[in-house]
Amino acid sequence: MTFDTGWWWKFQEEISVQFGFSKDREDVVSRLITGLKQNNSSIRDSIEKKDLVLVGAGLQSSIEIPSSNVIVADGALRACLEQDILPSLIVTDLDGYISDISWARKKGSKVILHAHGDNIARVFQYFEDINPNCITTTYPSDSSNCWGGFTDGDRALMMSLSLNCNTIRMMGFDYSMIGDYSGDYSPRKLEKLAWAQKIVEACIERTNKIII
Repeated sequence: MTFDTGWWWKFQEEISVQFGFSKDREDVVSRLITGLKQNNSSIRDSIEKKDLVLVGAGLQSSIEIPSSNVIVADGALRACLEQDILPSLIVTDLDGYISDISWARKKGSKVILHAHGDNIARVFQYFEDINPNCITTTYPSDSSNCWGGFTDGDRALMMSLSLNCNTIRMMGFDYSMIGDYSGDYSPRKLEKLAWAQKIVEACIERTNKIII
C-alpha cells in the first residue's frame, strides 16, 4: 500500500509561517538545481521492501548500531563511522560533518541531498565532492524529489515510507535535547525538533511499519 503524504502540506504551510520560509525562495532553489546530475533509481532499490534502521543525531554513543540497511540523518553518520558501520543512505542538508559525508560517499554510501532556501550556496559548494544520488526540495519540481518532512530525520522517515520499506526501526531520536551528533545546528533547533516529533507521530498514526 502506498504511503499517503497528502496530509503533509498542511504541516508544511504551518512550518513555513512559523519559521518565515518563503515559497518563492524555494521555487528559485528548484530552478537553480535544474540540470544537476543524479542517479535516483538506486534509492528505491535501497529501500523498497527492506527492513531499515534509521539513526538520528540523538543517539547515545553506548548504543550499538546494526550493520545493515542503515539510513542516517546527517550528523548521525559520525556515530555510525565510530562503530565502523557504513550506512546504505545518508540524508543531509549539509549542516552535519561534510568530511564524513564525502568519505562515506566514496566508500559506497548513497547520498540524498536536500536543497532549500538557506543552504543553496553549500549545495553548489560541495556538490561535486558529495556527488549525491538524489536531490530533494521542499516542494515538488521536475528536477527533484519531494517526499515531505522537515528535519533530516523525519524527512528520511517519510522518504522510506513513501518508497515502500517493509519496516523502519528508529534509533537516536530525542526531541527534548540537541544530540551530540547534530553538527552545525540552528539556534531554533529545539523548535525544529518539536516539529520532528509531531511529524513522526503523524507518520505512526498512518502506518504500522515504524518501530520505536
